[in-house]
Amino acid sequence: MNKSLYTLLAAILLCFSLQAQDTQQRPGRYFVQLRNGEVVYANKLQYKSPIFKQDFFLLDDSLKYSPELVDVYQSDDGYFARVAAGNRFDSFAKRITEGPRISKFYTTTFDYSSMGYSPYGYGMPRANRRRIYFFSKDNGPLMTFNQDNLEQALADNASSMLLLQRHKRERFIYTAMGIAGAGLVTVGILSSSQSTTNPNSFNISPVVYGGAGLIAIPLVMQLFKKDKLTQAVEVYNYQIRQ
Repeated sequence: MNKSLYTLLAAILLCFSLQAQDTQQRPGRYFVQLRNGEVVYANKLQYKSPIFKQDFFLLDDSLKYSPELVDVYQSDDGYFARVAAGNRFDSFAKRITEGPRISKFYTTTFDYSSMGYSPYGYGMPRANRRRIYFFSKDNGPLMTFNQDNLEQALADNASSMLLLQRHKRERFIYTAMGIAGAGLVTVGILSSSQSTTNPNSFNISPVVYGGAGLIAIPLVMQLFKKDKLTQAVEVYNYQIRQ
């Protein structure tokens, strides 16, 4: 057997050896971390919601775990962490930003409101989907993504705190503009008069348009500016990496 054939066989054996080592080092692509700290790995992880039965996690088509026993899990849909007590899918929030210190999560909730009259009766409920955001520092428990909580978590970074202060100031200004705009609209409507040439139309006071514009300015500005709360987190994580 010539030297080149020996080399080829050695390369094949090395490849199989590396694959075996990798399999031993990685027990599974996905996992659930139980609330007692135990981590269970699997190559297949599904969340099941059978009718008339309790929801459960199914690992490799054999192991079952109740959601109330799970703290975090990684599936094909992403990484999820517990945000509230309970045994339902919405007890977990999905990670959308992973940072060296601060990670951001969200979960979806539904607000139900009445639609008023409908052919099927009054007060038919309507579900409005809404996202709620959270964050975690150093893989700790999830906290609501708001000004107060971020001020505590980012207190050791001056640049992030400056952005949070700007956010608070802008929020105060935008709120004041909205209140002032609503007041002008109300005054303008009250001062609008009926047209002398057409009894069915009104002469709308220019104050109404001015008030509507004042209300719209903050909304437009927020569409084209990045949220300073998110900026504060990004700066915090970026400076940690340096």
